[in-house]
Amino acid sequence: MYKKWAILLIVLLFPIQVIATSSSKNEPETEVSEVQEELSKQTLRFSSNQFTQPEKESKSVEVDTSMTNFEQVAENDKLKLYVNRDSLALKIIDKRTGYIWNSGLAENREYKLNDRWRNMANSAVTITYIDDKNKEYVENVLSEETTTELNLEENGFTAVINFKKADIVLQLEVELDGEDLVVRIPESKIGEGENGKLVSLRLYPFLGAVHGNEINGYMFIPDGSGALIRFDENSRANSPYQASVYGNDEGFTRSVDDKKDTQEQTSPPQKITMPVYGIVHEAKKNGLFTVIENGSEYGELIAYPSGVSTNFNWVTSDYHYRYQYFQPTSRSMSGYNTYQKNRNQFDIKERTTFLVKEDADYVGMAKSYQQYLVESGKLSRKKDEVDVRLEFLGGEVKEGILWDSVLKMTSINDLPKYVRQLQQQNVENMHIVYRGWTKGGLTGTFPEKFPIEKELGSKADYKDTILQLKKKDIPLYFYTDYTKAYEGAGGFSGSTDVARKKNGETMNFSTFDRNYFYLSPKDSLELAKKEIDDYKENSISKLAMDTSANVLFSDFNSDKSATRREMVDLYTDMHELLDKEVGSLSLYQPNDYLWSVTERYLDIPMYSSNYSFVTDTVPFIQIVLKGYIPYYAPFSNFHFNRDEEVLRMVEYGANPSFYLTTQSSQLLMNTPSRDLYTSEFDKWEDEIVRQYEMIQESLGEVEGASIESRYIHETGVVEVTYSNGKSIIVNYTNEPYMIDGIEVKAKWFKVLNKGDKTS
Repeated sequence: MYKKWAILLIVLLFPIQVIATSSSKNEPETEVSEVQEELSKQTLRFSSNQFTQPEKESKSVEVDTSMTNFEQVAENDKLKLYVNRDSLALKIIDKRTGYIWNSGLAENREYKLNDRWRNMANSAVTITYIDDKNKEYVENVLSEETTTELNLEENGFTAVINFKKADIVLQLEVELDGEDLVVRIPESKIGEGENGKLVSLRLYPFLGAVHGNEINGYMFIPDGSGALIRFDENSRANSPYQASVYGNDEGFTRSVDDKKDTQEQTSPPQKITMPVYGIVHEAKKNGLFTVIENGSEYGELIAYPSGVSTNFNWVTSDYHYRYQYFQPTSRSMSGYNTYQKNRNQFDIKERTTFLVKEDADYVGMAKSYQQYLVESGKLSRKKDEVDVRLEFLGGEVKEGILWDSVLKMTSINDLPKYVRQLQQQNVENMHIVYRGWTKGGLTGTFPEKFPIEKELGSKADYKDTILQLKKKDIPLYFYTDYTKAYEGAGGFSGSTDVARKKNGETMNFSTFDRNYFYLSPKDSLELAKKEIDDYKENSISKLAMDTSANVLFSDFNSDKSATRREMVDLYTDMHELLDKEVGSLSLYQPNDYLWSVTERYLDIPMYSSNYSFVTDTVPFIQIVLKGYIPYYAPFSNFHFNRDEEVLRMVEYGANPSFYLTTQSSQLLMNTPSRDLYTSEFDKWEDEIVRQYEMIQESLGEVEGASIESRYIHETGVVEVTYSNGKSIIVNYTNEPYMIDGIEVKAKWFKVLNKGDKTS
């Protein structure tokens, strides 16, 4: 490797052709070719969908400006709203730029669409329903037997849509609200007859849709940290993006898939924690951003790149009123697929904000969502300063022949010692999460947590450690979970306290050889109430909450049933109760409805799901949260390329994390924590110090500031500007990069004051 870098230096200092000529005369060209291949690989990697690409040059955009068959129904100082009475399609004129947004197809153009797709594209509402034989059908506003009755309102209109063939009636409400378009389907206005039952519904699916690559732009989806699907003539995808908001509902999943299902299985998308999506027509010119205000618990985001079913790029939400599920009829798991009898009860409300000029990109979308969350009381400023998360595994269950024992990996008394060692090396800011402190170790007796595991220290040891760290102003969080219940543990009943699926099966899962269940949400809340006094008795005042912060399901436990919507309320109540009665909460990848009680966001996604149709990964969620909630990257001791991952933390504004133990991780070989393959503090101490210094040198300059803009200078070189006037330039490439006379070293970063050319 040293030899390769030496040759690389020669390549950079001398023209390639000179070296090639010399090599041809004297020695083989193998080494030079290897270096060129290495450089090529680096370039390809930074231009992959794991990074963000530079914007393309603007090109002339041909927009459908015809208002034939459309009438104006509302206007304010920013927008004009037009509607087509037949299809209820919309045209929205943004008065700030004159740009026209369409929800349907241009009437004066020919597209390669059959009647079914053409009607769906032009219709305001498309429904899927089942007849009395559970057979699925699709209808829309332009279907032959569908009728509409439109009534003008002060800021828009309402329309009663009668899908006569489906025997379903509903009401559509559309209005302007400042720079927003608000669309509703009230639950109270939905009527079903005997011949049809509503399964799902789409609202204005082609709003902002783009044919091929006629416009430079992209669709934004909240996949992982955030992802873009740039408009192209034909994407590499053969299927659309589909992901349920807040994850799939385990209440309707099948425990045992048949062979066909297994063969067709693909890698699942990362869980969506925000009910949002957007479209950009020419970056920094025109964009729209949609927030699902109501109905998100039953929403599924779908995005079709051009070339998948049609030549259009379009994104929308599919709302599920009834889920299909498998009903077994025998112990051999034979059975049949059927649908919920009762409809999911929820209102749909979408708020679409139209973005212009500097705000018309994914950064503007994130800032718009940030403002929306702040104004609605769902996001507030927490203490945002650079620190490092040190997560220690205390004990883990070790299976024995007759009974299980606890494998001690890190005693509670070890923690102050490690803090002292790091502080002696100028690592001042850190917080600790202590796992496996509960009786039986990490996967031992959940949901029971008390008494504390005596193998890790006495009650006095715990209190002494808590006091020592408190004096040093080092927050100590105790890892907990109110959703998982391990098989064989006490504190719950497998017949009455476990969540159940629609078909009666228990919700059971496994981690390696350790099986666990999901508790009924109502039991989770009651257990949290019960344990408040235990936390206080043991001087525990900070909790790191896993699973409960990021799952959402329907529970069909006959005595304690809860809908997905009700579970949001139950879990919100539980987290707010613990935050008030116990202390601050760190949450692992929490859904956005819990951000108001999130003191620290743990394991924030740093990538997207890497699907072939995704063209860019962007730090959308980081832009939303930066300056409001401190967030932490996944564990650095699991990274393959640590140097590059730290640069990504610098770029994304994320603090580093480490999962550590005192003992060798080899001892965990035959335990449920066998995936912790390198963790000894003594081996990772130097790397902790190094990463902390890098983050302090960079993100320490923008503590408490929010992200204002993000610019890709060229492939692999990114500049992020903050609200305090500072910017951080990250150079991922192997070569130095010059910006206005300032050099950013290869594989490094540079912090600048706005307009400062010397720092």
